[in-house]
Amino acid sequence: MVWDETGLSGLQAQLAHEMLSRVTAFTFGPDVRLVRGVVTSPDRPGAGRVVLWDGQRLDSSVAFDVPLTDAQGGNIPPGDLAAALRDVAADRPEHEIEEAPRDAFGIPVIDASTLVHAFVAEPRFKVPDALHAAAAAFSLSPEPEDPPELRLRGFLLLDRTRCRLYLDTPESQDAPPFGIDLPLQDEKGSVTVGVTAVHAALPVLLLGELERMRKDVHDPYCHTVYDLVQVRAPRRRRDPPAPRTRQIAT
Repeated sequence: MVWDETGLSGLQAQLAHEMLSRVTAFTFGPDVRLVRGVVTSPDRPGAGRVVLWDGQRLDSSVAFDVPLTDAQGGNIPPGDLAAALRDVAADRPEHEIEEAPRDAFGIPVIDASTLVHAFVAEPRFKVPDALHAAAAAFSLSPEPEDPPELRLRGFLLLDRTRCRLYLDTPESQDAPPFGIDLPLQDEKGSVTVGVTAVHAALPVLLLGELERMRKDVHDPYCHTVYDLVQVRAPRRRRDPPAPRTRQIAT
């Protein structure tokens, strides 16, 4: 089978979507933790149980019960839970794991409810969280019959404060994507996720006003780069609905 450029661009978008989930992998210094399983906690109503392991030895597994709602009863966005769990798992002393009760599979289980609620009250996100949130806003739609009108073709972390997303439209055919630069920090220099500059930038994208933000730079991965770093959104803790876009001038 011979793929044309349009077909290859679709495969590239699928690759970007799949790799996006690896951006925020559980890493603790030199160690890496993978997700072995996600189940409902049978002991704690309203909690999910996430099982982590090192990808090699099943006896390295540790399960963490994480609350699905905050102290006020509001939902905790999955991205917030993942970031909180990463911090909780990284700080567990070995003796706490050894002394934890075991489930039916012999996996030690740690109740992380208090620690997750503390994280949600005062988030401590990292750069990969912000990169993931920015790129995910334009990632593939889970509904094939309702495809996104802006498609993520790729993404690149430029430095600890900025990322570049590579986007195209359904009408792009085999044309190369365009790039938009977005900030990963708020005005105070804190890493932000959930509501990123993507959502503040949507009016610019919708109205086709990108031309005034064109950057005089050469990027071999796209035909044009637009600078939206100064277009910022206020920090909020809840993820808004996924952005829906209509048109963009390229």
